[in-house]
Amino acid sequence: MENENIKNASRSSYLGLGFMFAFFIAWAFGIDNPNFIGFLALMIAVLFMNGLAQIDMLIDEESPNWWKNNKLLSLLHHIHAEGELAGILVGVVLFVYIVAHGHIADIHLPIYAALALSGIMAAANIATHKIIPLMNKLERVVGVWGAVWIGSMLSTLTGAASSVFVSQYLLPRVEVKNRDEVALRLSAGIGLGNGILPFVAPPVLIVWALLQEKLGWSLADLFMMVGIIGVIYSGFITHNIKNLVTPLNNANGAITSIFSYELLLLLLVVVGNILAYTTVYMLIFNIIVSIIGIFLGKDFNEKWQPIILGTLLIALEVIGHMAEPFVHHAIMTIVPSGTPILILGIILFFMSAWTSHVADNALASRILVGTLFGMGYIGAEMDFLVSSVLIGALFGGFLLIPANIPNFPIARIFSINSGAWFKAGLKIYWTTVIPLAWIIGLYFTII
Repeated sequence: MENENIKNASRSSYLGLGFMFAFFIAWAFGIDNPNFIGFLALMIAVLFMNGLAQIDMLIDEESPNWWKNNKLLSLLHHIHAEGELAGILVGVVLFVYIVAHGHIADIHLPIYAALALSGIMAAANIATHKIIPLMNKLERVVGVWGAVWIGSMLSTLTGAASSVFVSQYLLPRVEVKNRDEVALRLSAGIGLGNGILPFVAPPVLIVWALLQEKLGWSLADLFMMVGIIGVIYSGFITHNIKNLVTPLNNANGAITSIFSYELLLLLLVVVGNILAYTTVYMLIFNIIVSIIGIFLGKDFNEKWQPIILGTLLIALEVIGHMAEPFVHHAIMTIVPSGTPILILGIILFFMSAWTSHVADNALASRILVGTLFGMGYIGAEMDFLVSSVLIGALFGGFLLIPANIPNFPIARIFSINSGAWFKAGLKIYWTTVIPLAWIIGLYFTII
């Protein structure tokens, strides 16, 4: 059974390898049709990233333990994020293609955004063990639902680290039979709650500079159109967790001091990036914090995941740039000309959400938002359509483990395999009506 699961998960990666081979053949023979090359780029990225991410989970869950003690193979046991590393590899290959064809001036690499993501996540990983006692104290004031709700929304400040400290805070008090539901509700709350601010929300961050430059978006605009539904949905989806955990005891609630240098560092990094993430000073500061995180991290994820995710953000920009012509052609072909803006927004929401189910949600956001800018929409209509894409990408990351970075630590901490995760996700999929209702309401509010 173990070998069969690995074999099934490997098929996606082998298909990705086949598309990669077709890409190199097209390159060698000078075939440079942008729609065809964009299709190949998208298929390579989706198949490689999803396939290797599933293999990562299956190996961690099911494989024999002999190789974990083998001197030559032991390093591999400590390396996770194979899906993200695959995305980086694809991005590098496509970047070389862009340079070779003399189109380097056409692409903007989000260097500052990538370093902001890396710096904030590294600081959050450093501070995680200090945040868990604060969660216990917070529960005594606002209850377990309030603590989990706030913890989920903290993902907008700490990124995937929030999934670690909220999961560890809850784990000792969750019975085995309730772990699947707790994990999925937490994942969904963190996913959409991640978009209140852009700096550690890859689906938002990857297009944030574009939204500021082209649409004049501010943090207030993001909050009004995307952040509010993140707050609402995060509260709704985490509400039932209070019925699935045992009460907090005095020992778990003990805390000596709120202040710590780790929390101060996290505060400085977050505030600094909110105020001036595009300055050279913050660029250097984020690099320093990322390096400190390597030395203080306790395992591969804590040490390297911030840097991997920052690099992946750059790679996804390259992939999105390559895939744009194909996606633009596909949307113009599938969606009839003159489709009402409300209907188009709903279609884009589901396209973004469904793409996020099987691929990285930042990739879905980058491709669809980039495509929208080539379709001629302006003003409030463009604001609405972009918001629909972002909400879909943030929402769609909970259904499968590889779809969103926070899902990996949640699944490991609660010991949930891929099949159980998917089944639990289907049980709460009906909550799609909440962000969908928000999108409809947003349309009648701003248009």
